[in-house]
Amino acid sequence: MKSPTLLNLVDSLNQTALADGSFLNIDMFESDNSVACITINDREELPIYMTVDAGQILVITYLFSDSEIKIERKADLLEAMLILNVSIPLSAFSKISDQYIMFGALSPESKISDLIKEIETLSDNVLEAIEAVGDYLTSNQLSA
Repeated sequence: MKSPTLLNLVDSLNQTALADGSFLNIDMFESDNSVACITINDREELPIYMTVDAGQILVITYLFSDSEIKIERKADLLEAMLILNVSIPLSAFSKISDQYIMFGALSPESKISDLIKEIETLSDNVLEAIEAVGDYLTSNQLSA
């Protein structure tokens, strides 16, 4: 089976209704055909970025940066994130440059329904994670 392209996935996913009645809105970055930005109509402040290559479909949400962490609480934050990694289904924490992220990955052979479930789950998990680590941050990401 041939791996899907990002453009094919965008066409298949755009305006998809989710279980809670919200919709996926997807835009391609004009200068870059390798990344799509997915927003859910009631969670625009936490977009999900999607890329596709021969080995995986990757969905990522940026949570917060190093500068938003209470410096005296950083070690506690990192430990809390390690503990949360196990209890948050289908998503994991990581870091890109100075940005902490949450991500999920699927096989390029995954069904569209599986990708929709991954996007929904990642979005829900991001809200749960931000709430769980909010005491370690200098600002409340949910109100940003």
